[in-house]
Amino acid sequence: MSYRPISSIWKNDISDLVDEFESWWEKLETLIPENGCDVFFRADDIGYPGKQFSMMIDIFKKNKVPLALAIVPTWLNQDRVQKIYEKLGPDLSLWCMHQHGYRHTNREKIGKKFEFGPSRDYDKLTAEITKGKHKLNKLLGNNMCPIFTPPWNRCTSETMTCLVELGFIAISRCINVAPYPVEGLPDLPINIDLHTIKEKDPKRAINNLMNQIEHAVQSDYAGFMLHHQRMNKTSIKFLDFILARIAETPRLRIQDIRDILHK
Repeated sequence: MSYRPISSIWKNDISDLVDEFESWWEKLETLIPENGCDVFFRADDIGYPGKQFSMMIDIFKKNKVPLALAIVPTWLNQDRVQKIYEKLGPDLSLWCMHQHGYRHTNREKIGKKFEFGPSRDYDKLTAEITKGKHKLNKLLGNNMCPIFTPPWNRCTSETMTCLVELGFIAISRCINVAPYPVEGLPDLPINIDLHTIKEKDPKRAINNLMNQIEHAVQSDYAGFMLHHQRMNKTSIKFLDFILARIAETPRLRIQDIRDILHK
């Protein structure tokens, strides 16, 4: 796994922004539709359970908020599974463990990054997804949920057809991305990026994040994407603030990704 830099958002001094966050949240509450807004959280690039992973899990446990864990099959082994289980605790009901690609490796020589992109042969991508699914089922057993998150939130229609054939029940990408999901594979997309916004100016970056959250809430669907490798103490404080405020806001409905699938 390569080094993942901390986003400029979390280079802000959060202690200077507490009052601003509170006033922003008051504004946000006025934007929630009368019929409310579903909220869910998905953490990508799971497989190496280190300090940042533990920090993230502790915040979700503290706030009793469900989290979808997108696990890269080739990053996992029995020792890492044991460490992940030790951190998650005996009650696994908060965690939706599911498949995140196979190796999380870019396979395209030009253009955007894809693991399962246009240059891939159908039989090869089917073989990789199958190997990944079998490995996760072996290591995680009944704790594995047949949902698929493609690396970089993108894949081809052929990949989605393959997922249906392999028994996956949903895919989770970004909102409004092409191609459309194939029949039998509902999409559970994210529309808020907590940790990988590329804006270099910290103040503008936090404003961009606030705007993302406002737009998502107004659409009555807010899916948060996390990357624990890019978290620091500042981002943990903001995450704690967000989770606590959401829980206190009646028209924001915290959902397990599996519950959204069956609504």
